[in-house]
Amino acid sequence: MSDGPPIIEDSAFGRLVDVRAHALLGVTGRLCADEPGEVDATLAALTQPVLAVVIAQATQLEELLDAYGAQRNERWRPFRGVVAALKLFAHAHDGLLHLARALPQYRLRSIEGDLSAGLLQARRFTAHVLATASRRLVGAAGSLGLTVWMADVVGEELLPPGRLPQDCALRHVDDVAGTVARLATAFLNLVEEATALAACSRAGGRPLAALPGENELRRLGEDFHNLQALYDTHVAHTDAERADPELVSLRGHASVVYHLLELATDLTHYLERHVVHAAAPATGQGRLLFAHAPDCIAPERLEVVLRECGLAFAARYVEAGRTLAQELLRRYAEQGEVSVPVPRYRGFHVRPSTLVARVTYHYGSPVSMTLDDETYDAASPLDLFRANELINAKKRRWLATEIGRLVDGAEERLGDDLARAVRSVLLRLAEEAKVIFYEQPLPPVEGQPGEGQPVLSFIAEAIARFQALGKIDIVTTLTATFRGDRRVLADLALLAESGYGEDAYGNNVALPAALSYLRR
Repeated sequence: MSDGPPIIEDSAFGRLVDVRAHALLGVTGRLCADEPGEVDATLAALTQPVLAVVIAQATQLEELLDAYGAQRNERWRPFRGVVAALKLFAHAHDGLLHLARALPQYRLRSIEGDLSAGLLQARRFTAHVLATASRRLVGAAGSLGLTVWMADVVGEELLPPGRLPQDCALRHVDDVAGTVARLATAFLNLVEEATALAACSRAGGRPLAALPGENELRRLGEDFHNLQALYDTHVAHTDAERADPELVSLRGHASVVYHLLELATDLTHYLERHVVHAAAPATGQGRLLFAHAPDCIAPERLEVVLRECGLAFAARYVEAGRTLAQELLRRYAEQGEVSVPVPRYRGFHVRPSTLVARVTYHYGSPVSMTLDDETYDAASPLDLFRANELINAKKRRWLATEIGRLVDGAEERLGDDLARAVRSVLLRLAEEAKVIFYEQPLPPVEGQPGEGQPVLSFIAEAIARFQALGKIDIVTTLTATFRGDRRVLADLALLAESGYGEDAYGNNVALPAALSYLRR
């Protein structure tokens, strides 16, 4: 009894592939008719109709080869590998062509570098790859006994200038501010997701192993695609879009990043699967497309296009889109205020101040924090640090009142051991949950009362020194008021509910999912 399907005769399989590969071989025969190195001729021949044929025919042929296990067959594996390369680079070239034609509609902001020139260089590269792969496929087909031919004319494309009149009725948007805020906030959240791209935009870049991987790029590209779809659902062809051209620009930045990430995903896939971890076929047929050999393409060229076109330009347009999204949020901001407790652990020290500033920076809207009559810039951690002077002063005044309540009329009973008196008062305050100990046992109480200094004053000063040294803290219910864009305030309120990322002892506390952008 057989454990699997029967083995097909090679001649029978060859006849099947001959029929199914006929259309693809006709196109590739035409593409490799020019002399090697004639990239401009290949570039002109790669119209969208031609690319559509290559993608469709290569896809169905690859699926047929995989269904019969060609990937594990030494005779057919090289042929299958070239078919897969044709499909991938035709898809990449088609995306580049689409992006080059769509650029004028995107209303993109100026960035460092010329995207149009970068796209042209990338298309010249993918055209070179497709021409080389076509010659490799034709050669492999001949050795397999397949019918090799050349189509006379393939996919000519004559595109007259102009466009159809834009005369569809516009839809109405009731809540323009809310809709714009939703889209701009979604873009800003994706900016935080795309931080791995930032290093790719700098000269020199990072080592190949440090670049984003295929899975990361695919997921990020899908997220920007979803943002584009969200725009098309709620804003495209509406009166809000007509009234504010910057909304079209926001969609354009999401779209260009999506298409560039799609290109980067394709190239990274091929680099990871078929260049870095690939081995040459044992038979010598269908040599690797990318290798240091006369009839191959240097692998470094693939990496250069990936870095300089796909990743670098995507990173730059992410940053340009961040600025645009923040400007839109400021313009459509709904002002409000929220009062929240100050951080329990040492007030606005490094961690809470940094997190508050990062929330504010994330949205790009001006937000102020008021404590008593003092106002601070919520986007500046250093400015927020200043609030601790006022917070600690208020704590000490409150502490003096509490100590007075405990000591009032008991000075004589406290005796001469003032160190013991200080500890006794501290324990009473701790029992009432009005102080918290960060170190036990506490260090010795230093100093003696000055001449004529009341016992109450000495105790208050001793306890205040413990607070200044970070040995204890004073538990109060001080509140700060933030004013600015309601969307920023909502996240600040959520941050305060989460203890500003720490508990009463300064230990890390997990932030809610809505603030996930702060974890990067």
